[in-house]
Amino acid sequence: MTVVVDQPGRADLPLLRVTTDRLALTFAPTRGGRLLSLVADGHELLWQNPELVDAGLAPVLPVAEWPASDGGMDTWANLGGSKTWPAPQGWSGPDEWAGPPDPVLDSGAWTAEWEADATTATVALTSADDPRSGLRVQRVFRVADGATSFTEHVTFTNVSATPRRWSIWEVCQVDTSAGAGRPVGEAAVVVGLVDGASGPEAELDLGSYEGEVASSRRGDDVLLPLGAGVAKRGYPGAAGSVALHGPHGHEIGLSTTPAADGTWPDGGSRVEVWLQRPTDAPIASLEGLHPSAHLVELEVLGPLTTLEPGASSVLDVEWTTAAR
Repeated sequence: MTVVVDQPGRADLPLLRVTTDRLALTFAPTRGGRLLSLVADGHELLWQNPELVDAGLAPVLPVAEWPASDGGMDTWANLGGSKTWPAPQGWSGPDEWAGPPDPVLDSGAWTAEWEADATTATVALTSADDPRSGLRVQRVFRVADGATSFTEHVTFTNVSATPRRWSIWEVCQVDTSAGAGRPVGEAAVVVGLVDGASGPEAELDLGSYEGEVASSRRGDDVLLPLGAGVAKRGYPGAAGSVALHGPHGHEIGLSTTPAADGTWPDGGSRVEVWLQRPTDAPIASLEGLHPSAHLVELEVLGPLTTLEPGASSVLDVEWTTAAR
């Protein structure tokens, strides 16, 4: 089979799809340049919000009727998939990214360009200039026929007139409903640590909101259970990799090669994980966010980098899919 690029979708949710003999990647350029779907050997690996799109990625109601994403978390039209945001996240000043929701980087219209031949496709997604962060973000994906992995090259460019300091933050949402409640030997998030990482370097509690999420160790890996609660964890001692091991042998992983030195957000976290299960009520401390699905966010981050006007920073992410 050769690499095929096509454009399915509707006028209000145009899509761009790259298909190889092993993988199918579907992007939603007009919704924050998302990688919305990743199918490996016929198995969907990402989470999509069933309140917004159906299994075929068609809107279940017109996009114009989706939440406006113009207020707190309770207005966020969280479509799912994987996206690139600036970190640190926060609402206390211009040096923190006050999203999601966000009208440009998370849910705005990005441009899409691509080129392909019989063996390889390259897709470049580029945001509009964001006045809040001062950034233009570009994500370039390269997919080869016959492979179960692919690469993403992210570039942040400071398009403002003043220096800005940001970390590149890749956030990948994965459906964990099939693994919720299973032992970690059957289904878990796996974070790889550098040799000997322990204590706060091994794991930081960045927020515990509901339930009890207790990690365990297996060699230099941290294992996190699925469906145990709503929580955020950070890993200053991460070697740069995080993966979801599903209950039926399917895996999805993201990895980077961390810089030899530098400063990372959230206490130095090079990898972060958001764990979620449905809750009975909204979470007041999260601006009314009401988790309604079993999912995790696999997150890899670059170092905080001060960008002079016109300067850029980059992060390379290796995506892997496999059947154990």
